[in-house]
Amino acid sequence: MIYPVTTTTTTEPTTIPPTTTTTTTMESSTEKSYELGCFFDKTNITLADGSMRSLHLLTTGDEVLVHLSSGKIEKSRVLTIFHHQRSTVRFLEIYTTNKQEPLRLTPSHSILTKKKDQKQTFAHYSFAYDIAIGDFVFSSELIPVQVINIKEILLYDQTISTPLTFEGNIIVNNLVASCYATYRHTFMHMLTLPLRYWYQIEMFSRFNYFIVHLIELYSKISV
Repeated sequence: MIYPVTTTTTTEPTTIPPTTTTTTTMESSTEKSYELGCFFDKTNITLADGSMRSLHLLTTGDEVLVHLSSGKIEKSRVLTIFHHQRSTVRFLEIYTTNKQEPLRLTPSHSILTKKKDQKQTFAHYSFAYDIAIGDFVFSSELIPVQVINIKEILLYDQTISTPLTFEGNIIVNNLVASCYATYRHTFMHMLTLPLRYWYQIEMFSRFNYFIVHLIELYSKISV
């Protein structure tokens, strides 16, 4: 998938990844992607006590903060974590006015957003590739913060990960993001209902292996 380029290609100065990368600044992205969606493995997750933990150190059973449909922020348990090893991963980096470390996630992962041309506070989950500069994303306090830049970055030999909570979302780099990718958040949240109840009862490693590969199969299907 090729994104529209609006500036010259530069070398990314960040020290987050251990690999050499290039970035491209974009005004917006409207092209669809059906790549597997996950977070960068060093993304910060907000725990129930308000502290941060890197995603690669997060474990099943950890209590984290989530966004409830009522609009409140509450704690919830991590039901499982899906890990995928990739030789090459395309990420988008989302920069906001809150000056937090940019959120790095794959283009087909969803995040809670509000379009810049919507006067009312109407939040919904959008794919990262649908977010444009000027749109709003939501902090852990559910305060809209504006997107000021979006960069595309290519990393090599990466582990990408996605935690699953019963509520279907999580706080990453102080922003509310979905646990789902590839398909719309509401559809995936309904589809995974039996899975989430299953994990509420007990964790089964073999079943987790099956789900990971089922998700990868779904990611290759265009709808």
